Amino acid sequence: MTDIRETDRDTPSYTEILGARIAGLEYDDIPPAVREKLQTCLLYGLVMAVTASGIDTLERAALAANDSPGDASTLVSGHLRSAADAAYVNALRMCSRGQNDTYSDLYAHPGCIAIPVALALAQQQRADGKLVLAALAAAYETLHAVAAGYAASILKRGLRATSAFGVFASTAAAARMMSLDAAQTAHALGLATQHSAGTMQCWAEGSPEWRIQVANAARAGISCAALARGGYTSARHALEGESGFYRAFAGMSPLPPPPALPAPWVWRTQEVVFKPLPGCLINQAPLFLLLSMQREHGFTPGNVAAVTVALSERNAAYPGIARRGPFGTPTGAIMSGPFMLAAGLCNGTLRTRDFDALYGPGDIHDFSERITITGDPAIPDWGAALSVTLHAGPTLSASLTELSHFAFSWEETDRQLSGLIPEWPWRDGEMRYARLKSAIRNLHQAETVSALLETCSP
Repeated sequence: MTDIRETDRDTPSYTEILGARIAGLEYDDIPPAVREKLQTCLLYGLVMAVTASGIDTLERAALAANDSPGDASTLVSGHLRSAADAAYVNALRMCSRGQNDTYSDLYAHPGCIAIPVALALAQQQRADGKLVLAALAAAYETLHAVAAGYAASILKRGLRATSAFGVFASTAAAARMMSLDAAQTAHALGLATQHSAGTMQCWAEGSPEWRIQVANAARAGISCAALARGGYTSARHALEGESGFYRAFAGMSPLPPPPALPAPWVWRTQEVVFKPLPGCLINQAPLFLLLSMQREHGFTPGNVAAVTVALSERNAAYPGIARRGPFGTPTGAIMSGPFMLAAGLCNGTLRTRDFDALYGPGDIHDFSERITITGDPAIPDWGAALSVTLHAGPTLSASLTELSHFAFSWEETDRQLSGLIPEWPWRDGEMRYARLKSAIRNLHQAETVSALLETCSP
């Protein structure tokens, strides 16, 4: 690797390149397909936040620990907080169903971190919808630009990609919302390297830290942007330096050069996929296959002798994926492939309340003993191959090699989310959902985000 000279000012650093891109990004620069995808992500993220349930204790703790007064509101509960505090609480809520939009190649969820930041600052500043969409575009693209090529190494070290890289998404969103210039934005991104954290031990033990990993990343982005706006600076080579983020967090030696950043943006946002069902994304493909096979062949849980699930070796080894219950908390069930497939097969679908109702002792865990998770080097990440052995009849097989068909359009996402209307916490959920869709569709014409947020408040 070529030595990086701190005195060399002729070649921009990686944060300086990104800072200039973020600061210069306007709504009119965003391609129409990306605008539509951002609207879809916004709709998906807000519905996930509104329909999150069973988190009263966690949310009360988050509200008590983030109690600075301000003009930004918390979703559903409607408390007024500072933008940083509201972003923290709303990020915790938005990720709590375990259904998040995802860059599958990065193992990272941008929306549950970036959306709460952009909306909280928009409320605080009374910013218009175009600025919100520009900030979200900056967030989604920055996360991919920073994480591409390094996410796999982060995972090997036991770090969670969403929280390790998510802080760069939130910082990009906050910097654009605050209208920082290129130099300030570069410094904010450098400061973000000092706020990256989050291990995956919570998946191994079934504890709920994964929610505050997302919340911390959201809050940190606002802090980093505010520090840079106030004049705080950071190392130029905070990412690619000899002792920078990539070497420290990815542990790669020799360190590869950071990925090229052709101008303008590459626009990777369209690649974001959605979870059609709650629970870990790794288990979505096998569960989708199992439910599809059940509908096609008409077998019941009692007909099934065994299910073998082949995943990529990395997916199969991901903490919590192969665990069986009973679990001590719902988190163990959210990550467990055997649990998700057993519950889905027995109920014909998988619902968020299944994790809360079934994680402890019960018959579902006896059934999950019939489900085996294996690693197969021929299976790509996020893909799956299923073999279902019936007590009487043939052994059925199916496979899914990638998740591109989970990159739902607005219309496909709307069909998925319409089924969650009964889970809205208010009786007028159908009317609120219709208003939310309208507000998001017209966000680029809105002078504030008040109409959008009112649909998600008491």
